[in-house]
Amino acid sequence: MLKIAIPKKGRLSNPCLEILKKSGYEFEDSGRKLFSRIEEKNIEAVFVRTQDIPEYVQDQVVDMGITGLDIIREREADIEIMQKMGFGKCTLTIAAPKNSSINKLDDIKNGMKIVTEFPNITNKYFKDKGINLKVIEVSGSTEIAPYLGVSDLISDIVSTGTTLVMNNLKSIIPILDSEAVLIANRDSLKKKGGEIELLSSSIKSVLDAQGKKYIMVNLPTKSLAKFEKEFHGLGGPTVMDVISKESLVAAHFVVDEKKVSETIQKLKRMGGTGILITPIERLVN
Repeated sequence: MLKIAIPKKGRLSNPCLEILKKSGYEFEDSGRKLFSRIEEKNIEAVFVRTQDIPEYVQDQVVDMGITGLDIIREREADIEIMQKMGFGKCTLTIAAPKNSSINKLDDIKNGMKIVTEFPNITNKYFKDKGINLKVIEVSGSTEIAPYLGVSDLISDIVSTGTTLVMNNLKSIIPILDSEAVLIANRDSLKKKGGEIELLSSSIKSVLDAQGKKYIMVNLPTKSLAKFEKEFHGLGGPTVMDVISKESLVAAHFVVDEKKVSETIQKLKRMGGTGILITPIERLVN
């Protein structure tokens, strides 16, 4: 049975379950359950702390997992990253008090104190820059440290920057971009490669469909050359003859969701009629 670790709580939990559901893997989650099985797919999900997932995958307690890239780098886990998930995006950032004289990397001096939940990443970053800081590890409420006089700086995860502003802090240097990633154990890839690839490709098809729309339109044959020059789709639009008294063709193609309105206007100028826009559940290239 294939086992996958999913964050039990936090900002990654619900998006994980939603993507898996759209991929055909709907796990029951009551908020209290520690595991959920889909017998017909021979797969089991275990709900654990996001921070523990890299070790569970590395040690083959589970075969796969979804967690943050920042946590993987901090734990220095020996795993295989299958793909980025497109959500949970954030940046590990060095920040200082708003009224501090520290505004750039050159202002950070040897011996300064920095508080963080990511001591390994932070320590390595500054060592690579030739700066020796006193790195203090905490398990939360990082932003309060400068106010309490515990540190000169913090290294913390930033999504929108609102929390920094609320705590009178300013961003100095981004040191790691992160998002949720799908990971696998290296030995499991050898033994259960087919099952892992099936799950991974199912997720990828859902992710690739996000932000895309499928458009169908009837066009006068005389506009076909202009249409083919304007729209390329995923490798070229699909064009078919229409059984009609008029000289028409039916064109089907995929566009970015953001371009739907302008695409409709272009199609109308070409004489397009019967324009139909539909969502795409999955996209397989």
